[in-house]
Amino acid sequence: MAKHNNLAHDIWLYLHFPLLPLETLLPQLPREQPPKPIAIIDQQKNTQRVLCCNNQASAWGIEPNLSISTALALCPELVVAPRQIELEQQRLQQLALLCYRFSPVLTVHSNCGLWLEISGCYKLFKGYNSLLQELHNRLQEQMVTAVNGIGSNPLAAQLVCQAEFQIQLPSTRQMEQRLFSTALSKLNTNARQQQSFKQLGLQTLGDLLALPRSALSRRFGRELILYIAQLNNDKPCNAPRFQPANSFRDLIQNPQGIFNKESLLFPMKTLLQNLCHYLMARQCHCREIEWQFEPLIGEPAQMRIQLSSSQNNWSSLLTLSRLQLERLELPRSIEQIILFSDQFVEAPQGMGNLDLFGDNSCQQQSSELIDSLNARLGMEALSQPVLNQDYLPEQASTLVTPGKQINTALDNRLKAPQPVWLLSEPAPVQIRNQQLYWHQPLSILSGPERLCGNWWQSEQQRDYYLACDSRGARYWLFRETSSQRWFVHGLFS
Repeated sequence: MAKHNNLAHDIWLYLHFPLLPLETLLPQLPREQPPKPIAIIDQQKNTQRVLCCNNQASAWGIEPNLSISTALALCPELVVAPRQIELEQQRLQQLALLCYRFSPVLTVHSNCGLWLEISGCYKLFKGYNSLLQELHNRLQEQMVTAVNGIGSNPLAAQLVCQAEFQIQLPSTRQMEQRLFSTALSKLNTNARQQQSFKQLGLQTLGDLLALPRSALSRRFGRELILYIAQLNNDKPCNAPRFQPANSFRDLIQNPQGIFNKESLLFPMKTLLQNLCHYLMARQCHCREIEWQFEPLIGEPAQMRIQLSSSQNNWSSLLTLSRLQLERLELPRSIEQIILFSDQFVEAPQGMGNLDLFGDNSCQQQSSELIDSLNARLGMEALSQPVLNQDYLPEQASTLVTPGKQINTALDNRLKAPQPVWLLSEPAPVQIRNQQLYWHQPLSILSGPERLCGNWWQSEQQRDYYLACDSRGARYWLFRETSSQRWFVHGLFS
């Protein structure tokens, strides 16, 4: 198959999750050995019918569309659970976030499916087959059953959906052959139109498309004509594109309850991995996450993880959450775990402010240390020195919460050497026989260099000098211009 044959037109991928109603509820059902037959039921025309089931139920002859009474007659041990559409849609949104990494053009289909246009992703994944294989691997990691169809438009891809996941892209001719050989019973039409197809001897979509358009418009309604036009790419399939939400919220329920902190780590890991899928889809990092642990009875427990620098690594977030969880008093039994985050920043572009060799490991280790101490001790126990916007040396630094951004003004500070350590309070200097004296006579070596601070309140002008004594020890002095008094402000080593 030539490469250009697959690049000459749009290529759409339809993902269908046939067991999504079951796989969404499985984590909430009791895990028993050996596994019991399970069926998900749905209300259809005043009758409860089987929507899908697991392999153990299929072995008893349970299949979709069976009434619940027939299913229980075939398998008295059948575990029956009602369909929960809201949870299904939440799970489908999670899968959409994962697939959003493979294509920016994605649409959510309400019937447990997703549409992806992969035409523009050839170079990114170095081939369509590589894209399909990688997508299949990611879906398997999510423990979800997926099948797919590939066509030149969304409707065609849905119609030719296969019974298994395809990891090889069919040629253009193969796509057309599969579409034309599709049984008309797969079309989303009413029973009256299906009966008309049978009366006309039409069995496949190819038979229907072979009829003149004028004959079709006389025999069938506008909806079918529009549908055929979209299949032929004569009209576009307009559907809203998927866009990740502005905030992340996900939860895991466990009706049996979780009774110790170690058992919380696995569902917390799952939620953090879902968060990282969301962050990668939006190409951003988070600065804060919030956990909520809700019991069946009683007040929920909460904890907040504040990060000194943004990140999107679920392993680091889990480590920090585990450290802070040790200090948290939890209810006796946890039924629901909720993860929330809305503090996001854009993902760093390029290498940023690195050193000559592009090594930012020191900065990363510093952030990890701050976050670990914060999780174990609390942010109120931590502080870091930073430069302040003040020209007076004793006010030029301050302590702030780690990670807090402070604007600094460094351009007009002293250029002459100054000691690292200052006296807690400037010490007055005497003048004896017209010579500076502090414990012993001092001699000026260099200066002055003037500093002016707090001019908008009460102006303070100081002239700083470098001095020494008879043994060579060096001192940092200043003279107040208003009072002409001298002070020792610091000592050099």
